[in-house]
Amino acid sequence: MECYAKSATKSLSDNEKNEIIEKINSVIEEVQDKLTLSEKTAIDNSINEFINTTEKGQVTLKQHLEEIVICAENFFEIYGRYFTEKEKSLVIEACRIHDIGKVNRVFQAKIGNRNSNSDEKFNYEIPHGYLSAVSISKDELSSLVPDCTLEDFKIFITAVYHHHDREDKWESAEIKQYCNKYYLDNLKDYYKNENKKIMSANVNKLLFRNNKTSVNLRIKNEIWEKYALIKGLLNKFDYTVSSGYEEAEVASDIDDKILVKNIYEYFKLHNMKFNSIQIYMKNNINKNLVVVAPTGMGKTEAALIWADGEKCFYTLPYMVSSNAIYDRIKRTYNYGNVTLLHSGSMQYFIDESKRGDESAYNAYQRSKLLSFPLTVCTVDQIFKFVYKALGTEIFAATLKYSKVIIDEIQSYNSEIIAAIIYGLKIISDMGGHFAIITATFPPVLKSLMEKYGLIENVDYEYKDFSTSAGIVRHWLDEDYGDIDVDKVIKSAKNKKVLVICNTIGSAQKLYEKIYDIYDSGLVEETEIHLLHSHFIKCHRRILEENIMRFSKDELSAGIWITTQIVEASLDIDFDVLYTEMSTVDSLLQRLGRCNRHARYIPTEANVHIYVTKNIDYIYDKDIYKRSVDILKDYTGRPLVEREKNEYINRVYCTEDLIDTAYYKNIESALENFKKINQAEYSKAEVDKQFRDINSVTVIPDNIYNQNIDFIDNCLNIINNRYIKKDIRSIIMSKISDMTLSLPIYNRYKLPELVDECVIKTRGKDIDYIKQVEMNIHRTRRMYEFDMEKCMGRGLMKKEAQNSIFI
Repeated sequence: MECYAKSATKSLSDNEKNEIIEKINSVIEEVQDKLTLSEKTAIDNSINEFINTTEKGQVTLKQHLEEIVICAENFFEIYGRYFTEKEKSLVIEACRIHDIGKVNRVFQAKIGNRNSNSDEKFNYEIPHGYLSAVSISKDELSSLVPDCTLEDFKIFITAVYHHHDREDKWESAEIKQYCNKYYLDNLKDYYKNENKKIMSANVNKLLFRNNKTSVNLRIKNEIWEKYALIKGLLNKFDYTVSSGYEEAEVASDIDDKILVKNIYEYFKLHNMKFNSIQIYMKNNINKNLVVVAPTGMGKTEAALIWADGEKCFYTLPYMVSSNAIYDRIKRTYNYGNVTLLHSGSMQYFIDESKRGDESAYNAYQRSKLLSFPLTVCTVDQIFKFVYKALGTEIFAATLKYSKVIIDEIQSYNSEIIAAIIYGLKIISDMGGHFAIITATFPPVLKSLMEKYGLIENVDYEYKDFSTSAGIVRHWLDEDYGDIDVDKVIKSAKNKKVLVICNTIGSAQKLYEKIYDIYDSGLVEETEIHLLHSHFIKCHRRILEENIMRFSKDELSAGIWITTQIVEASLDIDFDVLYTEMSTVDSLLQRLGRCNRHARYIPTEANVHIYVTKNIDYIYDKDIYKRSVDILKDYTGRPLVEREKNEYINRVYCTEDLIDTAYYKNIESALENFKKINQAEYSKAEVDKQFRDINSVTVIPDNIYNQNIDFIDNCLNIINNRYIKKDIRSIIMSKISDMTLSLPIYNRYKLPELVDECVIKTRGKDIDYIKQVEMNIHRTRRMYEFDMEKCMGRGLMKKEAQNSIFI
């Protein structure tokens, strides 16, 4: 009997297609006026793609497996140098056998194989991966893979068994019974071998199970790494072919080194020479590196030169900074084989000017398949494997033959720092390479890296370029109490003034004070704006674009009041900085927003620091206190760049921190990673852990009421069965643009003035099988933003909608 890999694609007549297109256009028409030109173009492209879709018959299982094997073999022709012969053989054999279990009668009947006994009723189905894993013996694998050990066999069958994340509740006797009833005869027929047997005892050789009842003994890291390699690459090649692609990698830059050549040409064209950091990283392309250098020394170019055309992941702490680096690589250095991967990159791809004629949805899917030579991303996208959840092995496997760049490691919280350290150790053990490039690298991080297996001059090389940096960009002064409003206003008469507050509340209050002074007419008014994370997404985007435009305009003068969100995410350069005191790492990031490009040498204070009260709930109290106590040694005079590193090294001295909560939190997180059992977490749980999802998505009531019909139309479009995924993504993004996130401090209670219910469609029939859940709550908190003036306080903490400010 001929067996198939999946169901056939339903064939539609031209009349049926036209009918569906009419329905799509009718619902899209309801929101046309709120769509951008690029969004309309993306939707038109999606409809045209649907029109040109041809019928796809059922692919035979043999053809499907051959395509995956060919995909793997083609991959190893390019990247084979990173793998042993045994590793390559195990991966290819896993590709060859992983779906064999689909020949069972139950599966074939389910996908509509007419050759199967379609009249028979089946009460249950055992997943095909489990059947595939009992379809091969140790001797059979040994005949295919020379020097295959029992350990290799256990790793192999575990990778095949778990190649999908399925409910794992069957024991070997149940699997044997199912095989004898529904599988064995078809298996014999498929192989044309009457002696083919089922090895149900293989279930007892699995490294671990995926259920709540099995007791999984923790396996050694080196065993898990071998398993992750086979499972991860198997998933990579399977996903690639199942998505309709032939090659697992979009392109390779290993031999041509196009990006490196383009950087060289750019430097030559602009009469630029490589500096010491760029030369150092060029000369150490085969080493793991930790490089410390002041802002403005070209760390990005140095890191890209170090990557040397090998597959690379450039990670940054924030989406905005990821977008900026992506654009820089693509536009400044004219490199097309770069992609962007973070939770907002789908919306970014919708702009056709960034992706040419390629569908935004397809571009995003290729990014998720980790297919590009260079990916700019946030760390949560690739370091998920540290939790050893099923489905995350593809990241570890891909990083084995890649280089990883970690930009500004000190910007992360303790658990993310621990995940990075733990993950870099695994990457290094598997054969991948890493480079940490940062303006500051606290000594405590070096100590923790050593404690958990990453030792300087053994596993990586450390180089600090800040010690020789004699540039003076800043002159600090220090005061106690609130930021001096009169000084801020005076400075803003002819300068760009940046104010950074520790909380949104204090930023809003300061904005109100200055706004009221200007509004009274007592002083000459100048430009003033407020930026923080409690603006809805579309307004925040406008503000971010405006602050960068303001920063670059040499003739501009005025005030921007902000919070920590500008510390590392935006490339801005102001003349003067007024800031509330923070921990030293945060403070030095803030300094980088003032006189960033050393436009002048200060002859008086250009950074004014105010030590305020009530900061314990924002920053670690021990680090904050040490930062305040040591600050006095660096105020009242020009600050040389190398002294910044000296300052942070004194605050983060390992010996002085070993008993603090800061040190213990990172150490505890690292210990937890060591203790995590394989399959202890689900992939969904890992996403929550990594993103620290203690927040709720809200839409302010006045925004909701102004757009109620549009939102309702969008929800109906999202839940229409005929709408394609890429169109649905565009429409979902339109609603998402009207939202923001609020932190949750009590997981059992929503924030004040936030409704329990989520918004849903009103009054129209939903024909989508399962209504898409946006999980957005309405909030009665006051929200204000004037689009024309680009002004307002955003979402207020306790004010309800009946109060008016602007």
